[in-house]
Amino acid sequence: MKEHSRGVRACPSGSRRGRPSSLTAIAAVLAAALCLPGLCRGEPATGLARGQFISGTYSPQQHAFIGPVVFVNDAVGARIFYNSGLYGGSTVIGNVEAGYIWDGHEVFNRAALGMGNAVEKKVAGTGVAGEYDFHATMVGHVLAGTGYVAATGSTSAGYTYTGMGMAPQARLWSGAIATAFSTSTASVGSFDTTPASTISVYRQFFQGISGTACDVINSSFGGDDTAATDPEYVALDALAFQNPRVTFVAAAGNSGTAAVGAPGAGYNGITVGSVGGTGFRTPSDFSSRGAVDFYNPATNSTVTGVRAAVDIAAPGEPGEQGYLAAYLGPTGGLVPRTDLTQNPSPTDLYFTNMDGTSFAAPTVAGGVALMKDAAKGIWFVPDTAFDARVVKAVLMATSARTEGWNNGQSLVNGVVRTTQALDWATGAGALDLTAAGFTYVNGATMDVSGTGGGSIGTNGWDLGSVGLGGHADYTFSATLSGPTELQVALDWFAAGAFSNATDTGTRNAFANLDLQVWSVVNGAFDTLVAESLSTYNNEEFLRFMLPHAGLYGLRVSLPGMLYDIGSTPVTSETYGLAWNTVIVPEPSAAAIAACGIVLAVAAASRRLTSRATRE
Repeated sequence: MKEHSRGVRACPSGSRRGRPSSLTAIAAVLAAALCLPGLCRGEPATGLARGQFISGTYSPQQHAFIGPVVFVNDAVGARIFYNSGLYGGSTVIGNVEAGYIWDGHEVFNRAALGMGNAVEKKVAGTGVAGEYDFHATMVGHVLAGTGYVAATGSTSAGYTYTGMGMAPQARLWSGAIATAFSTSTASVGSFDTTPASTISVYRQFFQGISGTACDVINSSFGGDDTAATDPEYVALDALAFQNPRVTFVAAAGNSGTAAVGAPGAGYNGITVGSVGGTGFRTPSDFSSRGAVDFYNPATNSTVTGVRAAVDIAAPGEPGEQGYLAAYLGPTGGLVPRTDLTQNPSPTDLYFTNMDGTSFAAPTVAGGVALMKDAAKGIWFVPDTAFDARVVKAVLMATSARTEGWNNGQSLVNGVVRTTQALDWATGAGALDLTAAGFTYVNGATMDVSGTGGGSIGTNGWDLGSVGLGGHADYTFSATLSGPTELQVALDWFAAGAFSNATDTGTRNAFANLDLQVWSVVNGAFDTLVAESLSTYNNEEFLRFMLPHAGLYGLRVSLPGMLYDIGSTPVTSETYGLAWNTVIVPEPSAAAIAACGIVLAVAAASRRLTSRATRE
């Protein structure tokens, strides 16, 4: 039996929407009680995002306490989808955590939209009671809260943008895996699991229930397994490998300079760190980082501190996540605080100033749902767009540089080279859904014909394949003028097998792919310009300024395998590749901003009915 913690740090205040009362004090005390020693910064809010609901007059006193309004969805570029009427309505998001998302909270009410409750299914693992839990409820709000506000006084009920989760029309599946919750006030929210309690839920979410599988799965918890060798995480990677249309997202954890634990330390998902500060570009000091371990099942040996676990980062700091749906019922992680729980739990209370990678991860997972929702409504987007390797590569290749970003690149004999691939704290960088949306469904190249390279435009992606000992070449079809920054991301799966009969997984093979950028002369790859050559990652990444205007090409190669112990020898590897070129503008041109960006989608409008909010 394992003990887990959640990727959340609770900070000191709580509030009920527009109604100062004794319940406000209860929420405040509860939030303070959730601060584990050394984990809560205790800072006042400097801004807010989803979950801040205002009814009636928005007083100066409220504004003085809250600070400037920040809509996190906009900060990460989600409005490019909303402006096209895309809110995740064609997708299913699974959330696997200790307990269930509490569907009784007002943020999950969709009756006025002619839809059922946001939480469509609840699935408990073997030996799990399946209790509602405060943490899962907050995460569910980030994933798919509608922003619904019940009627108050003279103010009618309605929906707000500022209270809206990332994909507010997605269908939520809630998975519960905790066999027991902590009964100690010193470890509120911690919980125990077993392989049996965990694997069966992931199996159903990956493989499907009644013919429907999740489009994306989020998990905002973690343990101390930095090599991801525990049975449930080997099984999770195997399920992801066998079900590539399902994207798995995990929180990096909140241990600061300590390494990421599983499931974030696994291979076949997207692990998310936290950023805050101005523009959400500063790595959060609490966000787990550094190198994790690599286990080789062929030699039964572990190489310590060699692999980058964090793939990308998203907002997860206090104030920026603002107010999140509060479950105060006497079940789940609040069991130690029976003096603070309420039965029944009020439906309109919100935690304030919550921070942690717990909320960064569902921001990315909700973004994935928006991307897949867009792809489902556009006839010319290839079916390969739904592959998790493509989704991950696009998110990484379109990410924004974070403060102090460093993936170990250096100039060696005129060649930009990295053996690290990713920044330890933020991976490829900060989530940018505007750039990701354009590249994903409007890219100049969307899946090159065949599987082995070809001619490409200035931005795009490919689901390709490379043979053992060979390479696949991609050549830009036009000259890249300068000054141009090029971002390229490559990722692939650690191969595995999952047995439904035993609910167990194995790791069978691990390919060592490399990524290079070349100067092209007369149609031939002439001079090596940059390369990412990490050994133990299943991602490669480059971000650099091209040395001059000219023709360039990308090369993906497979020089060998780190291990191959499956029943059938590996002779080729499937990968996701994405690239994005950005012409760096002159200072005067940089000041020009585009407004009201809309994706060129051929999809029916699914716009939320919204009412004005005071910000």
